[in-house]
Parts: sequence; structure tokens; C-alpha cells
Amino acid sequence: MFIANHVAMRGASLALCLALAVLPAATAHCAEPQAEQATAAPKHKSVMPAPRIADWWFTRQGEKIGLMSKGDIDLLMVGDSITHNFENEKVGLKVWEKYFVPLKAINLGFGGDRTEHVLWRLDHLPVMKQAPKAAVLLIGTNNICWGSDTPKQAAEGVQAIARKLKAIYPDMNVLVLGVFPRRRNLDHPHRKQIIELNSYLPELLKDMKGVKFLDIGPAFLDEKGFLSEEMMPDTTHPSEKGHEVWAEAITPELQKMLGK
Repeated sequence: MFIANHVAMRGASLALCLALAVLPAATAHCAEPQAEQATAAPKHKSVMPAPRIADWWFTRQGEKIGLMSKGDIDLLMVGDSITHNFENEKVGLKVWEKYFVPLKAINLGFGGDRTEHVLWRLDHLPVMKQAPKAAVLLIGTNNICWGSDTPKQAAEGVQAIARKLKAIYPDMNVLVLGVFPRRRNLDHPHRKQIIELNSYLPELLKDMKGVKFLDIGPAFLDEKGFLSEEMMPDTTHPSEKGHEVWAEAITPELQKMLGK
């Protein structure tokens, strides 16, 4: 496979990244985009697959292709830096090893990703012969807040990813998490955008069989909606305690989805 043999090499050149960015998914022998989704989805960038032109991003994609090509994966953890940080020794790795390694999970979190980047990545991953049993999706915070999309557009991007996951693996259960709270106080503009984004998701996802929405954001907050430094030191990314809260909050649902 072109991507698996070349992109996975660390230090890939930017020219190679640009070549891969325009390589059709079908040529790469990966999951093909769903035509009916492209015609039905609203036309804005949140729902249109797009790569990021960065060496590390393509290198990481290649590494994940290699892992998925080996199979024996039951759980896909899909997202941005918040999911990516489960690989961070200082905050998430111990929690990952405790909760997710036993579930045969793969970390498909890429720092800085938006919904359109996840859509592209899914189009350029191998389709495993033995389908994963479940996926957890947490994405959208980079589309809003410092991003340029409206909360509704970001929510439609989340919907598009859930559809794509189900199109690739129809029998796989998908747990869509509400975007986690950001900033310390409830009245911060970023917090308001996240609340609005999450408010759209139940309706957008309700007709998808095997897809469930779960908002665990309140688990990170106190009774007044305050986000403590202990939970998220930079007001965005969970601490080790925050990762533990996250894992504990979704474990009961994952146990059901995975038939444990």
C-alpha cells in the first residue's frame, strides 16, 4: 500500500505530504467516501474532507494505518488533541493502559484536528476485515472557539463523521461525546459556543441506528459550572485526573457496546 509503505516513515517530506493530500481514497485502497453523504450533507468546510499539510500529521496517519492493518482492534477512539493526549505520559497514558488497552483500543486522536480532517483521515484508513465493535467520537472544539465555523456547522461535521463511521462499519456501535467544556467560567463565549454545538447533536444523531450521544461535560465541572485547574490545567485539555473522570464516565456504556 502506497500510504502504509511511504507515509509511515518518520521525516516524510512536505512534497510527499502534498502528493498524498490529492491522492484519491480509492487509489490508496482505503475506505471510499460515501457518495450519498456528499450529496446530502450541507456544503460547508466542516463536512468536506480535507487533509492538513504537515509532516507529523501524515506520519501519524501512516503509523495508525500500520496498526490497523494488523487487525485485532475492538475500539476506535477518534478525535483531536484531547483524545491524542491519552498517549501523553504525563496526563493520559496510565489511564489509557488501565481502561482502554484491555478493550483493544486504538488512539485515532490527532492534535489540532477539526471535523473535516477526521473525515479525510477516515477516508484514508484501511477497512479492517474484522470490524471494530465500537467507536468513541469526540471532535468539534477546534471548529469553533478559536476556529471559524458556527456551532451548527461544527455539529453537522460531527454528524458527518458519525455517518461515515457507520458507512464503513455498519454493525459498529458509535458513542458520540458532547464537546468538553473549555474556559473556567460558564459565561465565557467559548463555553457558550460549546453548549450550543452540543445542543444540536441529539437531533442530528437521533435517526442513526447504533449511534448514541452522551454529554459527560458536567462531570468536569463543580456545582456552579466552574472548570477547575485540577481538572483541566489549561482550561481545555484534561489533567490525569480529568482523563480518569472521562474514562470512568464512558466505561459503563463501552461495556455494553463491546458486550463485556
